Amino acid sequence: MSNTTVENIILGCLSFGPRSGYEIKKIISMSSSWFYNASYGSIYPILKKHEDNGLVSSEETVDNGRYKRIYQLTPKGYKVFEKWMLESPKLMTVKYEMAVKLMFFAHLKPGQRIKQVEQHIEQLILFKQELEEIEPYAASEGDFYQRLILDWGENLYSFLIEWFGKFLDELKNNSGDVPINSKTRE
Repeated sequence: MSNTTVENIILGCLSFGPRSGYEIKKIISMSSSWFYNASYGSIYPILKKHEDNGLVSSEETVDNGRYKRIYQLTPKGYKVFEKWMLESPKLMTVKYEMAVKLMFFAHLKPGQRIKQVEQHIEQLILFKQELEEIEPYAASEGDFYQRLILDWGENLYSFLIEWFGKFLDELKNNSGDVPINSKTRE
């Protein structure tokens, strides 16, 4: 049985214990969403698929007068999750819109280039701040590896902020353009 990465992330969330779909989404939002996300619209069909395949079981409970479905990993589901964990990770293509835009930056006016990079740096800073806000939760609730991936994310965004900051300086020093003979940045 071949699962997508999102399907395996959901199994991984359930490896911590029984959860509702809402709680699974919350775990994903606080952990993998900045590099691999899942919407409610994809979580519930995947949970249904996992249940149909015997990977999870569910039980309806009442919590504060509201019905709530709690999902739990079955032994078969844990074996599927463990098998995925032991496989070599597949290299994935990174979808990074700003990198695509950079390929076509020559079509923008100099001022538009500067504005695009400034706006992107603002977005990167905000996203890095979101990761930093997770730190207290990760320190108290996360294990070593969860804190490690958070550190990776913070370092990645620090790198991008620095890289785009240098690029912005270069654009500003050249009135929104770069020297024609410039092949690569140093």
